[in-house]
Amino acid sequence: MPRILIEGGAAVFNGDTQVTDPLVLRSLAGIEYDEERFTDYIGGPPEENELATVLDAGGTIKFDYRDGEDVLVAITEYRSHRPLSDAELRLLVEYTMGQWSDGIGENWTCESAGKCGYTIMCLTPGDGVVPVVKIVNE
Repeated sequence: MPRILIEGGAAVFNGDTQVTDPLVLRSLAGIEYDEERFTDYIGGPPEENELATVLDAGGTIKFDYRDGEDVLVAITEYRSHRPLSDAELRLLVEYTMGQWSDGIGENWTCESAGKCGYTIMCLTPGDGVVPVVKIVNE
């Protein structure tokens, strides 16, 4: 069953000041926002409905840190019943980025300070971040 990992950046803030201290960023690695699942909201247009039928229920935002970076890595993972076409992968990335910026990601941004002491905001291509898609076949 293929796993599809979509990765992007996530900026960390203390108030209005961006935090880039590696010790702080490293301490936030492993945090996961799992109160909402990305697959719960996919659908509407026919191509999204078709995509929804091949994905297992799931999809959260997990955060990691890579040494030398000024931001966290935001990761949303999906599992699919079959390999996705290039068009389906593009649609899944667009959908995920939309949720990161306005939807699940926005909900997390509003809750993150209360949960971990910092505001964590997922970054999207509009912020100059290009998402990375990794496919792991299991």
